[in-house]
Amino acid sequence: MEQEASRVSEGATGYVIGIDVGGTFTDAICSNGTETWRAKAPTNPSRFRDGVIECCGLLAGHIGLSASELLARTARFGLGTTAVTNVIATRKGRTVGLITTAGFENHLHSMRNHRQVVDGWLTMNWNPVDRHAVRGIDERIDRQGAVRRNLDLSEVAEAAKQLVETRGVNAFAVSFLWSVRNPAHEQAAAGLIRQLYPDCPVFSGVELHPVVREFERTTLAVLNAFAADALDGVDELQLELAELGMRVPLLLLHSGGGAISAAEARATPLGLASSGPAAGAVAASEVASAIGRPNALCCDMGGTSIDVAVIIDGVPQRCQSAEIGGMITGQSAIDVESIGAGGGSIAWIDSRNLLRVGPQSARATPGPVCYGRGGTEPTVTDANLLLGFIDADGFMGGAMPLNVSAAREACARLGDRIGLTAMEIAHGIREIALAEMAKAMRARISSSGIDTRRYGVIAYGGSGSLFAAAMARDLGLPWVAMPAAASVLSAYGAASADVRVEAAQAIDALLPHASAHASEVLAVLQVKVDEALGRQGVAPHERSILTEVDLRLPRQRASLTLALEDGDLNPELLLQRFRALYAQHYGGDSLMSQTPVELALVRAIGVGQTLRAVLPRESDVGMGADTITVVGHRDIFLEPDAPQRVPVHDFNRIMPHHDLRGPLLIDTGDTTLWAPAGSITRMGPGRTLICQFEEPICG
Repeated sequence: MEQEASRVSEGATGYVIGIDVGGTFTDAICSNGTETWRAKAPTNPSRFRDGVIECCGLLAGHIGLSASELLARTARFGLGTTAVTNVIATRKGRTVGLITTAGFENHLHSMRNHRQVVDGWLTMNWNPVDRHAVRGIDERIDRQGAVRRNLDLSEVAEAAKQLVETRGVNAFAVSFLWSVRNPAHEQAAAGLIRQLYPDCPVFSGVELHPVVREFERTTLAVLNAFAADALDGVDELQLELAELGMRVPLLLLHSGGGAISAAEARATPLGLASSGPAAGAVAASEVASAIGRPNALCCDMGGTSIDVAVIIDGVPQRCQSAEIGGMITGQSAIDVESIGAGGGSIAWIDSRNLLRVGPQSARATPGPVCYGRGGTEPTVTDANLLLGFIDADGFMGGAMPLNVSAAREACARLGDRIGLTAMEIAHGIREIALAEMAKAMRARISSSGIDTRRYGVIAYGGSGSLFAAAMARDLGLPWVAMPAAASVLSAYGAASADVRVEAAQAIDALLPHASAHASEVLAVLQVKVDEALGRQGVAPHERSILTEVDLRLPRQRASLTLALEDGDLNPELLLQRFRALYAQHYGGDSLMSQTPVELALVRAIGVGQTLRAVLPRESDVGMGADTITVVGHRDIFLEPDAPQRVPVHDFNRIMPHHDLRGPLLIDTGDTTLWAPAGSITRMGPGRTLICQFEEPICG
């Protein structure tokens, strides 16, 4: 297995392991301070820990240790898991009961008129709470926090009893109107239910997200209740790792791009949704900064999906109302958009006799046809294999040979239905996957107001580098970068993310009058996140606290986030910065100079530095030949019946002074970069390949 130089923090001892459990493969990376090892194993959808344990064994084998010896010497173990994502995707969670204010029982199911398109029809999104599992309580607090109708706890007890006995409820969400102004009723109701049913997890909207917008508070509480069992598999994994000799606790990656202990994660399990894509985006931002190109689009294409995020000035773009399972929540997260067009996405023929790809995926079981594990329907990976982009004998470093004949037969069977050859089907599958990727990228470019001349693409995941250059050139993006650990970059994020916790509180008052109260609230939040870091074992000298505010125009829903320096809530400076940022986003003529500005909320972010893997340094570049060495040639089918013979290069033999002109392929052992004609590829800092287009035009 290829080794790249790396290091951990000063004075660190032991191994750092990062593992990301994907829908198709489980990726792993391990560093001992001077070397880095990588591994991949198929994901078992029903027991994700199987892939984790197998990866630990593979890493140990590369190092020359047993799995027990490696784990006993491990100083940090970071895990990105799809456990919560799978619960939401399969809709197999706890039976949730919702306790809310009387008169608002149907609020959650209205979905704010949000609909999804299914085969051309507008349909209601899935809801984790049955309509008959909602109970309204005759209480009321007004928008000023004054009690208009007292809470009757006997009514709460009776409602909970009915839900448990008649609806089979085994998890509760409590969310009252205007609890953000006065949480007394909601806290009392949640506390009573916890006393009555200690085995039922109870989630309070105001405890999770004390911000105006009861819909987001409610969905966040409901989804957390639904996913309350998702961490059971994590607990089992932690026990198994401990039995094998590991003495450090797991650090779980959350959707905010940071790490959190398993104990803390149980309080907000939904925070682990999309943890892998978030970890990849954070790692990609580190790559972007290291190569001196801090503005980039992330393109993470694995076996199940394509995940797209935006990096601006070296920082991944965030959203404060993440959409999870089709529901808008109040959860803060790295803004990652996923579409179902990964390497395992299945090709099919619709009722109009048109070729389609995804969102159904073969995943690891049965997997693409060429894996030989029982798959019968052609996938994007099968198409890439037929078209020459994947080396059948070199896949996974030669550890997993692929069956070209089986892939060809599957494509031929599908093609017979609409009069196309196997190669025409394979070409169509790749083109559709490219179009889906470009569609997702265009959406992010448009919504983020991106000047494509200033941005490139960081390509990673097992399949991202096969598509990124062609897609980037089509969109007019001038460069693509592929890091050394591209195929396991999300696992690298799991091995390097700092501990991160957040706390926010609504203010909803006009500047400058709001600043005094906001300062008091912010001080309380800073203490809260500092205590949370302490509970997770972060030493005081390793903690730092960042502060932010969300500002908006009165009565507007959307807000803009400003980072504070040293928690300074100077109202004049905030007004000045907000107006400048507002003009940048929406145009200078969209804001009158005397328009009042509302301070919507304040936020404290606690960051704990931990033992971590880092990117290779420039001095760590491996040895290679003085002249460019071609290790082979492959026939690439850019058209179904017109093969083009292109050179193949070994990633490990490329040095910084080499100029590689496309078309060509660069193999790393676990992924491949396709550099089309009109491109020049060079080795950049941190062993990152940078593919620059001589003419970044469509084509």
